[in-house]
Amino acid sequence: MEFGRRKPLSLVELCVRTVIDNLRYVGSVDGVEMELLKRILPHCTLEQLTRIESRTEMDLSPVTDPLWKRFYRQQFGEDHTNVVIKRMKQGGNDFKWRELFKAKTEKQKQIEDMMVEKFTKKFQAEKAEKQSKQIKLCTKVPPSSKRSFFGGGGPSNLSNYKSPMLKKARMEVNSRARLQSAIQRNTNLARVISANKGDLA
Repeated sequence: MEFGRRKPLSLVELCVRTVIDNLRYVGSVDGVEMELLKRILPHCTLEQLTRIESRTEMDLSPVTDPLWKRFYRQQFGEDHTNVVIKRMKQGGNDFKWRELFKAKTEKQKQIEDMMVEKFTKKFQAEKAEKQSKQIKLCTKVPPSSKRSFFGGGGPSNLSNYKSPMLKKARMEVNSRARLQSAIQRNTNLARVISANKGDLA
C-alpha cells in the first residue's frame, strides 16, 4: 500500500453518508439497524427528527432520547433542563425527553396565546376609548362654530358687518332732515318779513 493513499470507503459508509446528506427527504427508518441510526440521526434538525420519528413504527427512543434532551436544553435553557432532571430523580420518574419537549412546547404556546389575547383585548379597549373621546368632542362643538361667507361666526357677525353701513345711512338721513328743516324755517321767516313790510306800507 502506497504512502498517503486513503483506504476506500465501504459500501455501508457510503450509504450512511448519503443518508446524512439527504436527511431532509428521509421519512420512515423502519428496518434500519440501531447502530446505523446512532450514526445518522444525530445529524437531524428538530424538524427532521420529528418527521422521522412520527413516520417510523419501531421505537427509536434508545437513539433519539439523548437527541431530544439536547433539543430541550437548546430550546428552554440549561437551568430549566437541570431542574427537570432533578425532579425526575426525586420523583423516581423516567419520562422520555421527546414527551417532555412536546409538553413544554404546548404549555409555552398556551402562555403565548394567552399573552397575545390579552394584548389584543387591551389594544381594542384603548382604541374604543379613543373613539369614544373623539365622539364626545364632536358632540360638544357649538353650532356657532360654523364659518359664514364673510368669515364670521354667524348672524351676529353679519349684523356687525352691516352696522357701520346702517349708521352711515342714518347719519345721511338725519343730515338731510336737518337741512330741509333749516330751509323750511328760512322760507317761513322770509314770508313773515315780507308780510310785515306790506302792512307798514
